[in-house]
Amino acid sequence: MDQVSMLDLATVSAVVAALVTVVGNAFGIEKQYRALLAIGIAGILWFIPREWGEQVLMALIIGLTASGVYSQVKPRDNQNDLLRMQLREEMREEQQVEQERIRKEEERRKRRENVTYQDDDTPY
Repeated sequence: MDQVSMLDLATVSAVVAALVTVVGNAFGIEKQYRALLAIGIAGILWFIPREWGEQVLMALIIGLTASGVYSQVKPRDNQNDLLRMQLREEMREEQQVEQERIRKEEERRKRRENVTYQDDDTPY
């Protein structure tokens, strides 16, 4: 048996995780059963003959990368923080727009008052 490197294990692990995500989402497999699916996929990939295994792994990596799943296997731990920051930024922008609208309305009102006072100052 050939020596297995850590890089090989990491690659196969990432591919298995991505495949579990794709297959689990495609067939609506509940999360509690996805660990069994991962073991099954890993077993299949491990026992593929070495000559085929590299080509199969390469094809899977290309397909998963092209579909965008390979880079999104592990969800972000800070997803809620990112959403909160985005919401705060949107609220801040809305407040700025509202403040600008109020400022312009105030300027228009002052101009109207100014015009009214100028009309009253006629000497006749």
